[in-house]
Amino acid sequence: MAIEKKIQDILSSIDNNEFTIPEFQRGYVWNSTQVKEFFRSLYLGYPSGSFLIWKTKEPSKIRGEQKETNSIFHQLILDGQQRLTTIYTIFKGQTPAWYEGVALRTDLYFDLNTEEFEYFMQRKMSNSTEWINVSEFLSKGGVNHFISNLSSFSEENRNYYLNKIEILNKLSAIKDYGYYIKEINITDLEKVVEIFNLVNKTGTTLNESDLALAIITSNWPEIKDRFRESIEVYRKYNYDLSFRFLTRCLNILTTGRGKYTSEISNVTKEEFEEAWKKLNKILPHLINILRENAYIDSSDDFSSVYVLYVLVYYLSKRDLKFENTEEANKAIYWMFMALLWGRFSGSSESFLEKDMNILKEKDSLDDLIHEMYLYRGTNLYLRPEDLAMQGVRSRIYNIFYASVRAQSAKDWTNPALSLYSKSIGYNNKLQRHHIFPKAFLYKKYNGNNSIHKAMINEIANIAFITQESNMDILAKDPGEYLPEIDATQLRKQFVPTDEKLYTLGTYEQFLEVRRELLCKGINEFLTSYFPNGEQSGIPSDLKHYDEKIEQIELSLRDLIAEKLDNAAELDGYQELVPQHLKDKVEAKIKSWISKNPGEDKSQFLELRRRLDFFDLQEYFDLISSKGNWSLFEETFGSKGTLQTRFSQLGELRNSIRHSRGATDIAIKDGEAAISWFNSISRSTSNLPISEETE
Repeated sequence: MAIEKKIQDILSSIDNNEFTIPEFQRGYVWNSTQVKEFFRSLYLGYPSGSFLIWKTKEPSKIRGEQKETNSIFHQLILDGQQRLTTIYTIFKGQTPAWYEGVALRTDLYFDLNTEEFEYFMQRKMSNSTEWINVSEFLSKGGVNHFISNLSSFSEENRNYYLNKIEILNKLSAIKDYGYYIKEINITDLEKVVEIFNLVNKTGTTLNESDLALAIITSNWPEIKDRFRESIEVYRKYNYDLSFRFLTRCLNILTTGRGKYTSEISNVTKEEFEEAWKKLNKILPHLINILRENAYIDSSDDFSSVYVLYVLVYYLSKRDLKFENTEEANKAIYWMFMALLWGRFSGSSESFLEKDMNILKEKDSLDDLIHEMYLYRGTNLYLRPEDLAMQGVRSRIYNIFYASVRAQSAKDWTNPALSLYSKSIGYNNKLQRHHIFPKAFLYKKYNGNNSIHKAMINEIANIAFITQESNMDILAKDPGEYLPEIDATQLRKQFVPTDEKLYTLGTYEQFLEVRRELLCKGINEFLTSYFPNGEQSGIPSDLKHYDEKIEQIELSLRDLIAEKLDNAAELDGYQELVPQHLKDKVEAKIKSWISKNPGEDKSQFLELRRRLDFFDLQEYFDLISSKGNWSLFEETFGSKGTLQTRFSQLGELRNSIRHSRGATDIAIKDGEAAISWFNSISRSTSNLPISEETE
C-alpha cells in the first residue's frame, strides 16, 4: 500500500506521534553538506525518494518517549529517518523526540539572489538583506507570515523583498512537496530487520557496525538503553565511548571474532546479556588501569581504539581482570607499542583478527609483544630520527604526554599545579606550548615554507604548561624565560638545560638535543612497564664499545658516591639526591626485590649500592642539579659539554643494547664521548684510563 503526503501533513503526523522510530535504527548521521543538498532538491522539486513505514499493532521497542495515541496501529519508519529528521528540525527549529546521533544545525540560510543554500557565516551574511534563515522562515509560516511583517522593514528592504516574492513563494512551497509513503504489515520482527537492512544499503550507506547493532537490537530491544546508560557513566570519567565501540565489543565477546560476520545473527538474547555483564566488569577495570597506570586521561588519547578491543578480548579469556600489576604493565607495554607503531592504522580488522587468534592459540601477552617485533621488523624503541619533523598529529604525541605525566611534572610558572589535561578552571587548562615561540622563530624561519613550518611545530619544540603560564610566557625569548624555570621541571619534560641552546641561532641544535632527550625519556617510560623486551645479542664488532661504556658507568657511580658522601653531613643519598630521582630509584629497587626476595635488603642502605640503579641520564641529572653541580664542576667543566657527552654515550649504548644497529654517526660520537670521559680520568682516579679508540 502506498499513499502520498505533503511535508506539512507529515510534520503533523510526527507531532501527533503517528510516526516513530524503531530502536534498532541507527541515529542521525547526515552531515551539513547532505542537509544543504537535500533542501536544494526539495526547493527545486527534484525526486528525493519515498518513505517505508512498518505498520504494526505490536512494535519492537521504540526510540524516545512512547506516547499514547488514538490509533491501534503504530507506524515505525524503516527508511527515511535521515530525511524526516532533517525536515522536522528545519521546519520546527527543534529535533523530533526520536532524535539521536550527530549534531544537526538549524542555521541554514538561503540567498534570494542566487537561490543557493549555505550555512551561516558571520562575515558573509550578517546584515545582508538577501540572506534569510530558512528554519526561521519556514517555522513561522513561510511567505504569508514574512509578507505580513514587511511593514517592520525599511522602504528599501520592503521593495527588495516584494521584488523577490516569486522566489519566496517557491521556498515556502517546500511544505507542499509530496512524498510517497509505502506501508508494510509484517509481524515477524526478524523479517522487518532484514527489510530494513536491505533498503538502507543505498543512500547513506550503513556500515557493518550499524547493521550488527540492528541485529542485536532485534534480539534484545533494551540494549541501546544499556549502551546509553554506560556511555553517560564513562563520559564522566572522560572516556567518550560510542555505540559503535560497544557493538564491536559485544561482537567480540559473543562470536570470538574481530570482524563482523553472519555469526552474530545466531547469538541469542541470553548470550548477548551474558556478554554485556562481562563487558561491564572488564571495561571499568581496564579504564581504571589505563587512567592510573598508563596516564591515559581520556579516550581522546588513543590514536586507535582497536588496542582496547584486543585487551577486552584478552581479559574475557582470563578472570575479567588482570591478575597482578606485572600482567597489567605488560598489557600497557603492548598497547603503547601497538599505538606507537600504528598496528591498527591500516587493515584494522585484519590485525585485530590476527591478534585475537594469537590469544586464542597462546593466551599470552608475550606472544602479542613478539608479534609486534615481527610487525615492526626491528626493535620497538624510538630513535631521535623518528621524532624529526613529527608534530602533534603524530602517534608519538600521546605517548609523549603520558611519559611527561609519569614524571609528575608541574606547571612552569605555578609549580603547585600538576600537568593534567582535565584540570578544573580556565587558567589551569593544559595547553601545548612552543618552547621557542612561533613569533620568535618567525624572525628566522618562513611559516609558509612546509619544512620550516614542520620544524617550528615539531614535538621537540612542544611542552605542556597551563593556560596561565602560556599567557605569561607568550612570545618571550627562550633565552630570557627558560633560565627562570626550575631546571627540575624542564628535565621532567625532557627539555635541555644548557642555556647556550636557547638562542635563535642554535634552534636546530636545540631540536637535535631535545629529540635525544625525548627519545631517552619515552623509551625509559616504555621499558618501565616491560624492561626485558626482546633483544638480540650485542654484535661482536660493537661489544668492546659496550664494555668501555660499562666501565665508565661503574666509575661514575664510584665518583658520585665519593663526592656526595664527603659533602653530606650524615647521609649523601637522603640529603643530596633530588626527590624525583629517589622516586625512580625506589621503584626500581622495589621491583628488583620482588624478583629476588631472598636477597638482603640492608644492602640498599648504602648510597653506592643505590647508584647501581641509576642510568646515564640520571647520573647527569644528579651531577648537574643545583645543589650538586658545585661538587662536580671542577671535574667536568662545562655543564653543556657534559650533557652532550652523556647524550652521545647514551645513544651509542642504546643503539647497541636495543639491537637497532649503531650508525656511523652514533659510533663516532660515542667514541668521542668515551675519549672525553677517559681524558677526565687524568684528573681523577675514579674514571678508568682505557686504550684510545681507533
